[in-house]
Order: sequence, then C-alpha cells, then structure tokens
Amino acid sequence: MGKRMRIVVLFSIVGSMLPLVGCTQTRHIGEALSGKNALWGARKMEDPYFPDERREGVMFLVDHGYGQRPPYTTRYQQIAKNDPDFTVRAAAVRALNRARDNSAGNVFTAALSDNNDLVRLEGAKALVNLPSPNAVEPLKKIVASPVENKDLRIAAAEALKHYRDIGVARTLVNVLNGRDFGVAWQARHSLRDITGRDLRYDESAWLNYLTAPGHPLG
Repeated sequence: MGKRMRIVVLFSIVGSMLPLVGCTQTRHIGEALSGKNALWGARKMEDPYFPDERREGVMFLVDHGYGQRPPYTTRYQQIAKNDPDFTVRAAAVRALNRARDNSAGNVFTAALSDNNDLVRLEGAKALVNLPSPNAVEPLKKIVASPVENKDLRIAAAEALKHYRDIGVARTLVNVLNGRDFGVAWQARHSLRDITGRDLRYDESAWLNYLTAPGHPLG
C-alpha cells in the first residue's frame, strides 16, 4: 500500500471514529495527527524569544491531565513570578487556577501586587477557588480602593467570601453603597456567604448586626 493510500485509510478510520468519541477525544486525535504533544507544548512554553509562543505552550499543556500536575505546575509557578511578559505571567496564574494547584497560594497572593492589572485579576480569580490566608489583607485593600480596576475589585470581593473575619466583613459593608454596583453586588453576596444573613445594601443594618452581642464573627 502506497504512502498516499495509507494516509487516506488513516483519515477514513479517524473519520469513522469521530461519532463515537467526545470532543476531548476528537481534539486529542487531531493533536496526535499534527504532532502536538507534551514535548511540543513544553518547547513552546520555554521559547526564549516570543511571549506568544510561551503563552500558547502554557495553555496547551494545562488543557491536558498531565499538564495539571508537577512538574508542569511547578514550572507554571516559576513563570507566574518571573516571566518578563505580563500576558505569559497571567496565563501561568490562570493555568495554576485551572489545575487547582493548592500549593500556589503564595503565587496567587503575589500576583495581587503585580504591576499589571491582568495578572492581578487572574490572581484574584484564582483565590476565589483556592483561598490563602496570606491574601486577606491585599484583597481587602483592593476592594476598598475606588481607583482600582472594577473587575479586579469584583473578583477580590468574591474571594473574600472565604474569610469569616470581622475586618473582612467591615470592608465589604463599606462598599455596599459605592459607585460601582458590580462591586456592591458582589460584596453583598460575599457577606451573605460569610454570615448566613442577607441585609441587602443596608449599611447601617449590617454594621448593627456585626457589632451586636453574639454576632457570628466573634
């Protein structure tokens, strides 16, 4: 059988399989045919010249089960902290979030202090899923600042839902009547998660509840 005929037969077999497999399996078959594998992704991730290549490599790897475990997640942590391009740092933080890397709490917290808002936003989103005690103060600071990026403040307000702390609750109460309704909406919902109560946007009612004898946050 000639080479051309073997290729035709191979594609015929693959085509007959497609109705029998899901989207993920179909994608993996396509990747195998195109030569995309872990080594291909790793080479892209380590490209010394082009940030787009590094970013594509990170996102390719984390889209596979093997790329959601060490040593890949260990490398994502390094990239998140050290890559000179902010889009690559943001991709690495997102990859750690997708991988649900519980060891990356300090990386997410450090991302909140990045000099680029995209990286900071990815850090806050990651802390929604993977809370870290070291993130409380920087999250509070972001939520409380009216000059911060609105989407970042919303993500930070959502991340604060994990901390049953009077200081966190007060920070959230203080933005209930702020100019950005999205921030206020998320603050209300995080307060509800923390306290089990919903006093809506009534700042006075919340403060009275939080300072009353026997309030839930001690």
